[in-house]
Amino acid sequence: MTVEELVILANTILNRRKSRAGKSLEHHLAEMFRNFNLQFQSQVITEESKRPDFIFPNYTCYHNPDYSSDNLIFLAAKTTCKDRWRQVINEADRIKIKYLFTLQQGISINQLAEMYKYDVRLVVPKPYLKMFPAEFADKIYSLNDFINYVKVVQN
Repeated sequence: MTVEELVILANTILNRRKSRAGKSLEHHLAEMFRNFNLQFQSQVITEESKRPDFIFPNYTCYHNPDYSSDNLIFLAAKTTCKDRWRQVINEADRIKIKYLFTLQQGISINQLAEMYKYDVRLVVPKPYLKMFPAEFADKIYSLNDFINYVKVVQN
């Protein structure tokens, strides 16, 4: 095996591992949403065959033009953001604010500012909140905050 073949194999294995981690994160979130009796659907097909991780409440409401877009909620799940957060911007045209759940701890002020400029709002595990810049502390939801927000919208 050449060095180049070894690098290709290593990257393939690493990408599979990352994909499994992302799917696992989605499954854990879905179970939490079910435990809180939230109405949601995952991998709903929106415009141009895009598949957001979660749409609240569901596909039917999203595609019903008479259903108020104010009652639709979008959540993407990414183990890390890096530049991948930009993928969520156009995944659901009817929904202005895109929520992004991540396990990434601490994101730079510049990246957070850019995310908020494009209406992407972070959701993180509660213990992670203290790892973000103070000027964004009131703008970042804990997962519990997000679940409560969805409950309010759905009631």
